[in-house]
Amino acid sequence: MKIDNPAPWGRPQPITETLHSNSDWRFDRPSWDAAKCIRCGFCYLVCPDSAIAQTADGDFDANLDYCKGCGLCVQQCPTGCITLAAAGNRPPWMAKA
Repeated sequence: MKIDNPAPWGRPQPITETLHSNSDWRFDRPSWDAAKCIRCGFCYLVCPDSAIAQTADGDFDANLDYCKGCGLCVQQCPTGCITLAAAGNRPPWMAKA
C-alpha cells in the first residue's frame, strides 16, 4: 500500500532541533573506540535526544549539536567502548565526586 500523504511533520527529528543546540551547556561529550564497538545499537536506542546515528560504514557517532552528555549511552554499552570526556568547565555545584 502506497501512502500518498506522509505525516505532515516529515521525518522524526531530535526535540532540540526545533529549539537550539545543546553545545553551549554540555559538560561531557561521548567518544567511541571503534575497535571495541560491536555495532549492537544499544547507544542509539537509549539516547533520549536521538543524537546518535549510524554512519555509512556501520559505526555509531553522536551529533554534538543535540547530545546533552547525559551518559546513558555509556551506561548501556556492553563493551565499554563509549567514554565521556570533559567538554567544558563545570560549575562548582556540579562537580563530579
